[in-house]
Amino acid sequence: MSERLLIADSNIKENLRDYLQKDGFIVDCASNFQQALNTYASYLHDIAIIEIELPDGDGMELARKIKGLNPNARIILTTSYPSINSALKALKLRVDDFLIKPFVYDEIKVSLAEIIKKNSEKDERKEKVTLFKEKENVSSIIGESVEIKLLFEKIKKIANTSTNVLLLGETGTGKELFARAIHEASYRKKNSFVAINCASLPENLLESELFGFVKGAFTGATFDKKGLFEIADGGTAFLDEIGDLPLTLQAKILRVLEDREIRPLGSVVSKKVDIRFISATNKDLIEKVKEGKFREDLFFRLNVITLNIPPLRERGKDIELLAYYFMRNFAIKMNKNIKKIDPQAIKILYRHSWPGNIRELQNVIEQAVVFCESDTIMCHDLPEYIQNPDRFFDRTKEIPILSIEGYTKEFILKYQSIYTEQELADMLGISRKALWEKRKKWGIPRFA
Repeated sequence: MSERLLIADSNIKENLRDYLQKDGFIVDCASNFQQALNTYASYLHDIAIIEIELPDGDGMELARKIKGLNPNARIILTTSYPSINSALKALKLRVDDFLIKPFVYDEIKVSLAEIIKKNSEKDERKEKVTLFKEKENVSSIIGESVEIKLLFEKIKKIANTSTNVLLLGETGTGKELFARAIHEASYRKKNSFVAINCASLPENLLESELFGFVKGAFTGATFDKKGLFEIADGGTAFLDEIGDLPLTLQAKILRVLEDREIRPLGSVVSKKVDIRFISATNKDLIEKVKEGKFREDLFFRLNVITLNIPPLRERGKDIELLAYYFMRNFAIKMNKNIKKIDPQAIKILYRHSWPGNIRELQNVIEQAVVFCESDTIMCHDLPEYIQNPDRFFDRTKEIPILSIEGYTKEFILKYQSIYTEQELADMLGISRKALWEKRKKWGIPRFA
């Protein structure tokens, strides 16, 4: 038995925790309403044991909020002041049990056994991961940090406008997720969200992909093809890596922004489109404008509202939350019964500076789930470079002087002889093409 329990009680929680841990339960404790709610949101416990008379709030309300996060949550309510009214409220909430204090701990054990008997562990785990995704009404963004909450508030304010948005942030911070969040929170959500990576498409194909073409427009054009902008009509076009867009295409996209019209290749007829443009880059666009590599007029058209996506190292509060989210997903996919990440492993995750941001964390947790042979991810399940950073980096130098770019450069130099190109890119949370570009920028030859 390895169910995870939450005990929200101002008095008996530690004694009850010790009692239940002897039976193999994983137990988290909270002394008040807010702490309990935050803890539950992080772990989505199998069962919550809640005292009605919490010092800073009503346990009934806590149970209601937990049900809001997970309608299938299993809840035991406890009280020192029973009444018909409280019993009726408990029935309306459809809690699984209602215990009156003082009680013997065996009563809790019997109650837990009945709840577990009714619900197979496999079904509970599947439901829990699905609901964890659904509780976030802004796409798949997971976060409780102040920085992310502020972004959520901004998204709510700008979602139902047609104003263009520019997302700035390092590689792997989840810029596309924020773009999708804006789309899903808007009136455009019933129409298409079209993601276009301006760096991944060859320049000679980018124009036909964006604008489409008509039959006979060029050799091999044997049919009419809709472009991505036409597909995005009524919805949102997400221009990822906008800083890598060739100057010739920058002028044509500017025309779309100004005229709200597109003209497929080979056509003499323009089509009206209603598109909300969201762009993203990890480049310094102002510097590119100064260098003549990015049009100033396009920059100002795209940069009406700017959202800065914080790197993971500045979202410390979210690291554990995200780690558990990825752990649940990968455990389900790999059919593994993994319930927990060891506290020491969590400390190691907090220590890392995450140059590849959320994408790197996702890759790290995927590897940990692959190697985990119990119900708990341990330190030794993590990649070696996460476990033993001092073996590869001079910490006395890294802390005062190493920027994130410097860290990434040193990471490549240290690891290129140990891992394959793909493994190295995965650890950094970037594509192999991006890794190649960084090598070229810094003059790092590929290890033979």
